Amino acid sequence: MLAPHIKKKVDELWNRFWAAGLTNPLVAVEQITYLLFLKRLEDIDLKRQQRGFPSIYAGYESCKWSYIRQEKTNPGHLIEVVFPWLRELDKHFTPASADGTELASLNNRMADAYFQLDPNKGKVLSDAIDAIDQLFARAGEGSAAQDIMGDTFEYLLSEVATAGKNGQFRTPRHLIRFMVELLDPEPGQRVIDPAAGTGGFLFSTQQYLMRKFSAQDNLRLEWDGTPHRTDGAAATPEQYAAIHNGANFVGLDNDRTMARIGWMNLVLHDVTNPHLLQGDSLSKREGKEQLQQLLESESYDFVLANPPFTGTVDSGDLEPDSLLFPRVGGGGKKKDNSITNKSELLFLWLMLDLLRVGGRCAVIIPEGVLFGNTDAHARLRRELLTEHVVEGVISLPGGVFQPYTGVKTSILIFRKETRRDDKQSFTGTAAPRTEYVWFYEVEKDGYSDNAKRNPLPGQQNDLWDALEKFKAWLAHGRDGATRNEKTLLRPSYWPERWRQALMRDTADKLTPAGEAFSSLPDTSMWDGHVWGMHELFRDIPSDPKAAEIQVRNVASSMLYDLVIQFFAEPTQAVWAKWKDAGTAAKQMDSDKALAEWKKAIKVAQQEFNRATRDVQRFFEPEDGSALPLWKEMVKDALNAGLSFHERAATQAPTVQFTAREPVADLNSALEAIAREVAKLDGFDVTLRSLAVDQPSDLKAAKHWVVPVRAWARDDEWQGDDGEPVGSHDADGLVRPAYVRAMLDAGLYDDKGALKDGLLDPDCIEAREWNLSAGQYKPFDFTQLKSDKSVAELIGALKTTEQDIIQGLDKLLAMLEGRE
Repeated sequence: MLAPHIKKKVDELWNRFWAAGLTNPLVAVEQITYLLFLKRLEDIDLKRQQRGFPSIYAGYESCKWSYIRQEKTNPGHLIEVVFPWLRELDKHFTPASADGTELASLNNRMADAYFQLDPNKGKVLSDAIDAIDQLFARAGEGSAAQDIMGDTFEYLLSEVATAGKNGQFRTPRHLIRFMVELLDPEPGQRVIDPAAGTGGFLFSTQQYLMRKFSAQDNLRLEWDGTPHRTDGAAATPEQYAAIHNGANFVGLDNDRTMARIGWMNLVLHDVTNPHLLQGDSLSKREGKEQLQQLLESESYDFVLANPPFTGTVDSGDLEPDSLLFPRVGGGGKKKDNSITNKSELLFLWLMLDLLRVGGRCAVIIPEGVLFGNTDAHARLRRELLTEHVVEGVISLPGGVFQPYTGVKTSILIFRKETRRDDKQSFTGTAAPRTEYVWFYEVEKDGYSDNAKRNPLPGQQNDLWDALEKFKAWLAHGRDGATRNEKTLLRPSYWPERWRQALMRDTADKLTPAGEAFSSLPDTSMWDGHVWGMHELFRDIPSDPKAAEIQVRNVASSMLYDLVIQFFAEPTQAVWAKWKDAGTAAKQMDSDKALAEWKKAIKVAQQEFNRATRDVQRFFEPEDGSALPLWKEMVKDALNAGLSFHERAATQAPTVQFTAREPVADLNSALEAIAREVAKLDGFDVTLRSLAVDQPSDLKAAKHWVVPVRAWARDDEWQGDDGEPVGSHDADGLVRPAYVRAMLDAGLYDDKGALKDGLLDPDCIEAREWNLSAGQYKPFDFTQLKSDKSVAELIGALKTTEQDIIQGLDKLLAMLEGRE
């Protein structure tokens, strides 16, 4: 969660590049990425030098960020000096000197880096460099800095929202986190995204591992699952190293710009030497050694991806491995062609190939993959169900990818069970490896259903319910799948106010936080980190509204008392003068008394206003919560306090007035009150509990389990050797002898078509391996709001049907002239 003022600076940075003519979102993000990398590069080089290696800037000192800042109004310096050096950066260090740094995975990815800002836009460059320095100056050091840098870059990437027209779009991060949790990886297990984009699945996997091995009492989760304060404290040194080892996080993207941006994203999220490279995962690999290594069959524990929807691949450029992509087969001229060129199907076959046996995949697919009727669609689904295990299908709301696309999507989760070399031709004689498929229908995902996709913190979010029920299904099978059928599981939510406790700025001056926190006994433990206001100040509640009420009540009373005391001396003189005047004189000269009083307090007013402005240094100047409140409270206290003094001066002695001790030090008195109000500074967040333990009732189940192969009942069947009559026993279970007999006779005919009447028409195999959740959604009779029984309703429907048929017959007779 970024503070609003940081988001504002990112927006300003983006808008400056946009206004300068870089209106392609990807290009604008790429240019900003270059600047971020150049800033980071100087720090990387310092660490290398500390290990005894020569500087990468030897002879090129003008390429350092510290020098670029001096030339910040001169884009020509970047274009003509810095970027030519950057394009050949790999020549300025050895592999040994890059080990353990981001340079180890640089891999010539800057070879085509060009700065595209107009050379005449010096002011834009200057503003951009200042903004980047200001953004990361607030990050401090250590893990807090890494979190803020990573979050800032992620927020910058969210600006690519308008890039849908370029064929690129970001997978919503809450969906990515949900999918990672579905797979529940462990440190050291390798994950790949063959269509990685900006690396969201990869860094989210690393974030999840850090969350999983963090001290739970320190961990915080936002309402959408975003983790904060992940410390990895519960991980062993080996586990911690594996969590940050880029070799465990592999990604490919066909777009070089996206791959470069994704690589930078992983770097800023503290992944060492990330393996995110440019490459076409579906294309021929011959002569592409790096591509061959990264796409080696059966070498990954997990695949997480959201591959391109409804694309097609040039058949001539497709990897020709027939074990990877099935061939048409048969005896025709096209028998050696790939069975399809649809990218969404090819990516699924690729994912199967990449997984080790036992490896698992969670992938977002267009709904058409689940019910498409081409040979390729049916063959893919059949292979997934018969040779592997489809663990679940989670149907997503129609609008989750708005405004990019309205395509209806689902998450498919499967586990690899058959080695690629052991694939069998399907005959139907062996039982499918997948016995049952678990389906879940997500109606709400925490965001609005319209194109704006506004966040709805704390409102219904079926993802948490789906996650818990999926875990129960995996752990307990069908028994687990029937649990909580009519219960919606959700976490609890609550608001908090957070702020970054940065004590000093780049000029070593106290920040507003430093001013406000200077009363704390030890600020070193807070410095640079983000804390809740109730953690910094234990005397106020965690709920922002309750805290504001408490602070406002106390501080308003103190301010009012201070106003009364501070203005008492000038008011006392006017009150004393007029208290002995006659009633008639007072009535005639009340305006004169008022004028005298206003003159008497003029200097005091100026001093008081100046002092209240001076203590504004305790408050965050941009988007803070406390400064507007302070101004309002000062205004209210002055209005109320001076109103009392005015009445005393103009209505003496009717209004009694008691002399008070002068305020010894106005600034100190106001500082004490301002510190109290400054406790409220920060930005509001909605958090969720770690546990999903807040059940509520559901009208209808959101999940159901469907058998892949279910035998139709045949009560007339008589087996050999005196077998009992009927295909199923008294408990409704199919008899093994019946299954053997049917398989011996053959489930499928010579043309590969399923024979009629053998399978239950509601099982998945009988429906051409259809995996669309809606196909199998149980009908809930309890939802029928009628006093009639189900049988009576069916009878009424039949009567209505007969009436309609009679009416159509009559209409036809009229048209034919028979009536």
